Amino acid sequence: MSVCDFRSLNNLTLNDAKNSIKRYISLNGPWLHQFDTFFKTTRATATADERMIKLLTVVRGSGWNMNRQGQCAHIIEAIKTGRISKEELNHFWTTVDALPNVDLRNLPHIDRMLLRQIVTSFQNIRRTLRVWHSSSDSLCFMTKVILMFNWGQSPAFDTRIRSKMKLRNDMSNEDLVTALVEIGTWIQGFESQHGILLDKLATDEMRLVGRDSLSPLPLGRSFDMMLFSLS
Repeated sequence: MSVCDFRSLNNLTLNDAKNSIKRYISLNGPWLHQFDTFFKTTRATATADERMIKLLTVVRGSGWNMNRQGQCAHIIEAIKTGRISKEELNHFWTTVDALPNVDLRNLPHIDRMLLRQIVTSFQNIRRTLRVWHSSSDSLCFMTKVILMFNWGQSPAFDTRIRSKMKLRNDMSNEDLVTALVEIGTWIQGFESQHGILLDKLATDEMRLVGRDSLSPLPLGRSFDMMLFSLS
């Protein structure tokens, strides 16, 4: 049984995808630059504690809205006061950074044992987040803050995207991996049908409006941008 419902995308044309990405890019806010800066520079150069503090400072702000239960402020304070140690943070980021370097479109083709390892990594990541704050292991926090910003191969399963794809908010780690595999399969089909690469399409649309973006944008982020503003 499928985890994702793709009926809202059944009749999606290439122009629909382009126009949706354009609408997202035209939204008035700092999030485009914030994501690109963090993904390109901060995650690779910051220390473990700086990386988490800078990430949570970004996503607690306008446009990302990830501090509704105070989880970002709580974790930042715990890091600054030493309740969350640098050793814990180093271990956490080691787990995140060990996620396989595979594009979302190719996830359906990787070895089942590697998919199982991704499930285990997700379990470990969410277990740590839950210790830090009871609301920070949610599906939205996990996919938006941790996976999209740091791995790049997951869209943010926030309220809008869950609604479009009929996704449960309480899905297991196994179902989360299955959902990503299903999205990868859909992306493959869409790209094959239209002779494009979705990440290149999103990157090109960013550059058409004069935005100096990542080259290319991560595929999970590209799918997220397209789906978020889809009519």
